[in-house]
Amino acid sequence: MSYAVRQLPGTQERKMALGQKESDVFEIFPWNRNFETGLEDIDEQHRVLVSILNRLAWHFASDASELSTEHILEELLAYAAYHFEYEETIWNEAMGGSDVARNHHDSHQMFFVRIQMFKQRDDPGEETLMELFDYLTRWLAFHILESDRRMALTVKALRDGLTMAEARERVDAELSGTISVLVNALLEIYGKLSALTIQLMREKMARHRAEEEVQRIQNERLNKALEQQASEYQKHLEALAYTDGLTGLWNRNGIIRAVNEWMDAEPRSDGSGVLIAIDLDNFALVNNLLGEDAADRLLGLLTRRWLDALPCDAVLARTGGDEFTVLLPDANQLESRLSALKLTANQRFDLDGHQVVLEFTAGIVLFPGPGAIAAETILRQAYHILYRAKQEAKGGWIYLDAYEQGQHHARQMVLAGIRRGLEDGEFRLYFQPKVNMHTGEVAGAEALIRWQHPEEGLLVPGRFLPQVEHHQLNIQLGEWVLQQALKQMSAWDKEGMVLNVGVNISAVHLQSDDFTSRLSMILSQYPQITPSRLDLEILETAALADLDKAVQVIKDCRALGVTFSLDDFGTGYSSLSYLQRLPVDTLKVDQSFVAGVEGNDENLLILKGVIGLSRAFGKTVIAEGVETVTQGQALLALGCEYAQGYAMSPPIPASQLPVWVSNWQPFPEWRELRPGDITAVPES
Repeated sequence: MSYAVRQLPGTQERKMALGQKESDVFEIFPWNRNFETGLEDIDEQHRVLVSILNRLAWHFASDASELSTEHILEELLAYAAYHFEYEETIWNEAMGGSDVARNHHDSHQMFFVRIQMFKQRDDPGEETLMELFDYLTRWLAFHILESDRRMALTVKALRDGLTMAEARERVDAELSGTISVLVNALLEIYGKLSALTIQLMREKMARHRAEEEVQRIQNERLNKALEQQASEYQKHLEALAYTDGLTGLWNRNGIIRAVNEWMDAEPRSDGSGVLIAIDLDNFALVNNLLGEDAADRLLGLLTRRWLDALPCDAVLARTGGDEFTVLLPDANQLESRLSALKLTANQRFDLDGHQVVLEFTAGIVLFPGPGAIAAETILRQAYHILYRAKQEAKGGWIYLDAYEQGQHHARQMVLAGIRRGLEDGEFRLYFQPKVNMHTGEVAGAEALIRWQHPEEGLLVPGRFLPQVEHHQLNIQLGEWVLQQALKQMSAWDKEGMVLNVGVNISAVHLQSDDFTSRLSMILSQYPQITPSRLDLEILETAALADLDKAVQVIKDCRALGVTFSLDDFGTGYSSLSYLQRLPVDTLKVDQSFVAGVEGNDENLLILKGVIGLSRAFGKTVIAEGVETVTQGQALLALGCEYAQGYAMSPPIPASQLPVWVSNWQPFPEWRELRPGDITAVPES
């Protein structure tokens, strides 16, 4: 007997083939991690069989048409044929014509024989359907848990170099004892689930017959009984969705719902509740020492201890492998309950001859906080502070206080505003000229971002850029500035003004994995602009995270033709190492050195040293923040001709820059002073 079949290659395709959302499927056969054989393809095919069987159950329970039910049954048989053929290829490659492989093949054929017997019955009524469904459920559980698991373990043993006899002996040993009890227990559980489904089907059929009778006798009590039954079953399904299968505690969904219900129950004062995120320290070592099954039992024992240590109004949830979450409705109990949890975890656990003591680290959030924050956000905050605690206070706990929560909330508001601003075109570029103070040459302009906020007006970078530090929005803003700068250069070219432009590049942006390729793509959109006209101004701190990577990125970008400047030079602690390593063309002297030259011989000498060091390394020097004629005179006397600052022009809109360029003239005092005339510089 054979069935045509097509392979369902992936999860998305499988859902499309099922024609249902995953949430709509009647989960009579929920997937369990104990079903995994260790062979990825086989496990995926088992999931498809389980999905089809669940859909078949859903159609039975939903009184779907006989035609659609029969179609799904045929689909199940077709996929089973494909699955059998696929796995038998694996078994045969490993075992050849052994009696184990032959017996497994015979069991597959027997499956089709049994199904065919069901289909050929003369009375395909309710009893036959229930018997067939009971057989399918029990068979599939046995096929995955016992039959295919045994074959997979045998293949693994043979691949490890054992003989067939040795492999069978090893597998028999592995599937005996505790594992055998577990398998039998799961088979029993899934058999009961099947029986429950059959009972549900019978009740649904009886309900339809009863409804016809109700129309004649108006039996309202029967309707109420059926509604009660549906309500109880709905509660059962919800318990599955919100409960951790291993410990019986609430899962992630459950703790989120518990927090929401607690906050919605009545008005709460700020910081009256506590959410504690807990991670067991070094649990992976325990798992490796004891094995997965014993480690799971250890989690169960710990759960019972912790439930005894918590008040009845607290909520304990397991949100991950060795991660737990505690909701304490009374913040005043926090320290005493944490101490109790720690004490009970520190008491020895005796497992399989091993004595284990557990430690944990915790992150604590007091809530409600300022602003309306959802339970899921509070949970994320708790785990964020937990991960910080793992770095800073392992074995202890750290609080996320009200101020930090307020800062977090404020940052999220700014980030949301920036996202909206990018979509709505609220950002602008202003440009500050770079000039030769002696000759009057306009060497270029620095592009500076501004935010035309719909409520707060024009915002300078200091009002919003700190919020995107170390965030992906930093990269989005950086790419927006690059795009707009090149676009503006192209527009100026058409007006007859050819101008070089500098763009600031942040640490996150410079060291992103695809920075060079993204820059190349942006440059390719403006082929009429020579890449050397674009100067990337990197902050001194941009290279601190990974100096070697920064050097390579700069070299790769220079190969595209762009130039580089080192911004705010002189303010960091490793300026000399940067000069030695970073292949930049220009150094921009930080404005803090420029601002102190008037009437301060010491500051002037510092500025002289910074400029001298820059020139010694053969770099072009530009001074930032020149605001007075005297500052310009001092810079020229030190040999620094190029500068930008308010003495020449503040940052201005792109539309005003051509007019400024046509009218710009250096101050007479600057023209008269010969650059490098150090007689004007005080001696030490």
